[in-house]
Amino acid sequence: MREKRILTILFVTLLLDVIGIGILIPLVPALFTDNTAPTFMLTGYSIGEQYFIAGLMTALFGIMQFLAAPLLGDLSDTYGRKKLLTLGVGVLAVAQLLFAAGIAIVSLPLLFISRLVAGVAGANFSIVQATIADVTEPKHRARNFGLIGGAFGLGFILGPLIGGYIVALTGNPALPFLFAGLLGVVNLVFITFMLPETHHVRTVAGKFSVFKAFHNIKIAYLDVDTRPLYTVSFLQMLGFGIHTSFSAVFLEYRYGFSEADTGTYFATVGVCIVLSQIFVVRFANARYSERAILRFAFPLLALSLFAQMVVFNVWLLYALIPFMSAAMSLITTNLPALISKGVSANRQGAALGINGSFQALSQGIAPLLGSGIAAVLGIPIIYVMAGGLVLFAYVLFPKTT
Repeated sequence: MREKRILTILFVTLLLDVIGIGILIPLVPALFTDNTAPTFMLTGYSIGEQYFIAGLMTALFGIMQFLAAPLLGDLSDTYGRKKLLTLGVGVLAVAQLLFAAGIAIVSLPLLFISRLVAGVAGANFSIVQATIADVTEPKHRARNFGLIGGAFGLGFILGPLIGGYIVALTGNPALPFLFAGLLGVVNLVFITFMLPETHHVRTVAGKFSVFKAFHNIKIAYLDVDTRPLYTVSFLQMLGFGIHTSFSAVFLEYRYGFSEADTGTYFATVGVCIVLSQIFVVRFANARYSERAILRFAFPLLALSLFAQMVVFNVWLLYALIPFMSAAMSLITTNLPALISKGVSANRQGAALGINGSFQALSQGIAPLLGSGIAAVLGIPIIYVMAGGLVLFAYVLFPKTT
């Protein structure tokens, strides 16, 4: 009963975080790359500069997550999960309000500062993973890590919808971020009063450093059991990150999608992710091992990304969503479960924090890589790189223990 209550609280906490993060997605073209939009902020910048700024705005979030995730994981092992999670949620709320202010006064520096702060706070997903590991038996971790995928799925239903439709109705791109800031305050109150501490056997406080993310990469590659999994996790998220960071720009470029159209598209992706978590993941994990599932999921995701480049019909674009969503759900559930099983109980926060660092690093590099490809070779070519990286992850994935 206690486990279910804690998992429910974590689901709601992560859901509200993701809604706030997802609000930005449909607004990227209107703010940074579509010079016909009334909300466009980059008048006088070249197309290449617009793509770079749009990519950097997304990349900063991932870069700061990369630096903060292992630090927060270690801190939560030493000082407990709840304190760190509460702090992260509160700081993320402030970052959303800063972004709203940056749009209102047309200040790129303030927008960049907001994304830096949001990236640090957004690294709290590694604490959520560690908390799930605290209250879950190893054999059930893959299933319960699926809650994270479900929260992301539902968050990406509501976040882009809210962002897209608030702007469509009001014409004010700052309002969605004010709403996200208020959600963050609600989230802060919720976990303060509802979430108990789950980590009672604390590690001894060591030397904490913001540069530990780089040190952890070295450590990760000394562990022969988990090293291949960290590499695969990085490559897969790098490929998918190229897709997610530029999909809104691609949808506006190829199909002329408005903010509301883009919000509807991402809401559909979110619905499919949630359904995949409920049906596909539970069905697969009840019958097959994590490795067997991942052997199938990586090629499916790669093919789904390659197909986006050659599809020109909106209905065919939507037809690809269930396959891409199912593949991502299977990967994001089973890959952390394999990593979690490979380390001791007192290193769950650190190990998942390291994995979070690899994923965040990929999300920092992906938008910059995507912006360079889009500026030099054209936006559709980003899907060649995206699918190719996922396929490379599949080639490197250890098929046996």
